[in-house]
Amino acid sequence: MRDLLTTAADVIETDFAALQLTIAASPAVRRASEPDATVYWSDTDLPALNTITNAHIAPQDAAERSAELIAPFITRGRPFRWVTTPRTTTPALEAALAQAGLRAREYPAMYVALGPTIDPGTPDDVFIDVAWPDGVAPVAESILEGLGHPASSRADRLGVLDTLDPEDNQFFVARDMRTGKPLGAGTLHTRNDSFMVANVSTVVSARGRGIGRALVATMMNRGATTGVQTATVVSNPRAYTTYVDLGFRTQFNVVSWVWDPRV
Repeated sequence: MRDLLTTAADVIETDFAALQLTIAASPAVRRASEPDATVYWSDTDLPALNTITNAHIAPQDAAERSAELIAPFITRGRPFRWVTTPRTTTPALEAALAQAGLRAREYPAMYVALGPTIDPGTPDDVFIDVAWPDGVAPVAESILEGLGHPASSRADRLGVLDTLDPEDNQFFVARDMRTGKPLGAGTLHTRNDSFMVANVSTVVSARGRGIGRALVATMMNRGATTGVQTATVVSNPRAYTTYVDLGFRTQFNVVSWVWDPRV
């Protein structure tokens, strides 16, 4: 039974921290053994795969410690991000990150208690299925396109998906019923009786048809049938109203502090 003293914000924080630890443990990235933060990086220019997060740094140490954690990323020269939540930030840390040249972007962290089955509203010419273990490439391709990367991007830039345990991580893909072409994708990451929705993306040519909503609703329905009680997500501005429509409510903002030498 869920601890009644556990708040929605606590659930989001714990889901997010667990997902970051899962990614960091993947052999597709490299991880630094830091006592006070989760730190991992890759050979790609995707900030999501070059990350510092789950950091617990005392305010008096923020300037010195943040500089130590950031330095290897600056040396590598690839875009990276430092992600903070209410548990993992202080005014001192925020000042240090800003002074180091990282730029803050805020994203709503949202929560919903799962209930009765939802009508996903999937378009008649679209079907959604679970892609695992040999069909992850279309998921990666759809996510990369949804993130704004060109069609020529290699799908193995998200090779981390191939390494996640299918028991707790599932990948959903929306396809054109006639051609089989991927139209969108999303990932679901379970922790006990909660799951975090992530990477929900729709290819540009298929936007405006409700595919993103259908993906999320399908994941919510799947979770509810397996005993999961709550769902969480870190949304982006474009998808925010979709999550609100599905019952999610904002509990706090996740702040992604990004350093990108290309801009």
